[in-house]
Amino acid sequence: MFGGAHENERRPGTENVPAIAGMAAAAEWTSRDREEEQQREAKLHDELWTRISQNVPDAEQNGANAPRLANTLNISLLGLDSETLLIALDLEGVCASSGSACMVGSVVESHVLLAMGLQIERARSAVRFSLGKWTTAEEIKATGDAVQKIVKRLQTRKSAYAVA
Repeated sequence: MFGGAHENERRPGTENVPAIAGMAAAAEWTSRDREEEQQREAKLHDELWTRISQNVPDAEQNGANAPRLANTLNISLLGLDSETLLIALDLEGVCASSGSACMVGSVVESHVLLAMGLQIERARSAVRFSLGKWTTAEEIKATGDAVQKIVKRLQTRKSAYAVA
């Protein structure tokens, strides 16, 4: 079909009504039960932080007093490198990332965390856990247990190398 300049000259004619209807249905579906889901994710977030903070004394929550998404927990495990932590978490079956969400795949400190006033060492040890609609309480427990186990193992190895 050839025609006018509608939709950046992608097709002639009026608006793409089926696509508009599909987008409306998708928006309606995703907003269904949104508030309850945010509360559920906030509860899981708090449970994960409680598990980590009670068992890993050097853990610090980044942005704890700032407005943030209910489904995202960003922590720093002081004295440990985030990339090492991420590899160990992956081996335990835990999906996580380093720094902020907008820096995925980067090996430099998150400019977001630095702008929040974090010191470079703290930014380098940052790990982000993102929860979702299908995250379970069992996964939160397993993640908290994995973090504790990994940190203990890495700190033991670090101490052994420091003595040598």
